[in-house]
Amino acid sequence: MTNLAKFRDLGLSEMMLNSLHKKGFEEPTPIQAQTIPFLLQNKKDLIGKAQTGTGKTAAFGIPLIENIMPHSKHVQAIILAPTRELAIQVTEELSSFAEEQKTRIIAVYGGQPIERQIDRLRRGVDIVVGTPGRILDHLDRKTLDISKVSYIVLDEADEMLNMGFVEDIEAILKAAPKQRRTVLFSATMPPHIERLAKNYMNDYEVISVAAEQISRDNIQQIYFEVSQSDKFEALFRIIDVEESFYGMVFTRTKVDADEISHKLANRGCRAEAIHGDLSQGQREKVLHKFKSKQITILVATDVAARGIDVDNLTHVINYSLPQDPESYVHRIGRTGRAGKSGTAITLITPSEYRKLTSIQRMANAKITKHKVPNVAEVIESKKQRIKNSLAEIIEGGNFADLEPIAEDMLKDSDAKTALAALLKLAFKDQLNESNYSEINDIGAYKKNKDFYYDDRGATGHRPIGGQGRGYVDRKGTARLFIAKGRNDNMDARRLVDFIQSQTKVDQRRIDDVKVFDSFSFFAVPFEDAERVLQIFQKQSGGRKSLVTRAKDKK
Repeated sequence: MTNLAKFRDLGLSEMMLNSLHKKGFEEPTPIQAQTIPFLLQNKKDLIGKAQTGTGKTAAFGIPLIENIMPHSKHVQAIILAPTRELAIQVTEELSSFAEEQKTRIIAVYGGQPIERQIDRLRRGVDIVVGTPGRILDHLDRKTLDISKVSYIVLDEADEMLNMGFVEDIEAILKAAPKQRRTVLFSATMPPHIERLAKNYMNDYEVISVAAEQISRDNIQQIYFEVSQSDKFEALFRIIDVEESFYGMVFTRTKVDADEISHKLANRGCRAEAIHGDLSQGQREKVLHKFKSKQITILVATDVAARGIDVDNLTHVINYSLPQDPESYVHRIGRTGRAGKSGTAITLITPSEYRKLTSIQRMANAKITKHKVPNVAEVIESKKQRIKNSLAEIIEGGNFADLEPIAEDMLKDSDAKTALAALLKLAFKDQLNESNYSEINDIGAYKKNKDFYYDDRGATGHRPIGGQGRGYVDRKGTARLFIAKGRNDNMDARRLVDFIQSQTKVDQRRIDDVKVFDSFSFFAVPFEDAERVLQIFQKQSGGRKSLVTRAKDKK
């Protein structure tokens, strides 16, 4: 664990060093190097002045976990965050540090059933991470007791105060014991932060660290707005239109990482996934293949990507919107290094637009909107690459061993036909437009009263009579239900293979796979849907079919 020598110098336990090793941490950021020993050794309160993207969650989270006693009879620490997304992110990050200590951490925020939170709080927790409004709600209900907490952390305090949480925060601070330690992180130090510190903090010190500089001038930051069902098609076109793509694709979950890498590989891309379920040996093997460019696309979750340092990436793609500005800055900073140019792309659904603008504002980033390349543009780009490759080969010369074959071919065919046949042999159906699905025009749909968006960004036509969800979208894709899921040892890959084996439908035409415990959903072009339904109906022998239309499921 020699790569953790600098973390070891901060006074961390072997248990924590082991957790950092598993996460791929190598050395502390400047804010971590100063904050961790201060919070471990000092009893003063702390104001950390640090920009988003400097690693401040680990800066306060690591010593917090080291200092508290797991499985105490009372809540020991409260962490306040401005948004539920950041609360979730902080909880996930802290949980990954506290895996071996078995520290009990819970996130509480609005929009989630409060009964579930109450039940979890009754069973006992060590650290509560939450938004000010929901924390105060629990205090009013007396479902959360903070009278014995040892630590209160205000993460992105300036943002919370800008959002109008000042009264909630003051009420929470008043309810906590005066002998607690208070840690406040803020990107700026406006007067209201100073007033808060003066009124509610004990003797404190200020640690100020400049943000890790990312050469944003070298990074083109753009976003594409598409429906959820079109995200993968947009991703494939973005990759396929590039002359030389070498980059990372970020997803939110391990399942998404596996599914997307599998679908990209099925379409001829050199892609693999990396996530927390891989063993250390598997992880190292995938990373070696990526660094040596045996694969050119690495699909990763945020946690799995920690510690990965690869130069010369041309692209970073946020397939799933980052949880918070800090994650966004970490992700895009992997391209555009050492004075080279890079491109950071974010795919969003219409319902995610407000969250993107918030990330843009808080990360001080300029993200411009682009249109997804159409099929003609992708095909033309590929044709040009083929021409360029052939020109390089011709310029290189040395065809003596192949000239006899060429002469024989020209005896039976004209030069144009012979060359076309060779191109067909070499590139197969790469220039076939049927390899690409149509992408819905979001702008047109926003004006269509018969079209809906749900809160997950999914899209579709409203069914006649307004009952239920429509299962056919504008591009003629049918969403189907299959009575097989995780309990049947199915994941997205196995399900696609199963459907293809039963129906002979090309797996590239099977999309939008969602696997649950006892059932799953998938989408196929409308012209394939009837054949799929008929085949499974015939197999059922008069019993209930394994596959039915998704609209039939309530």
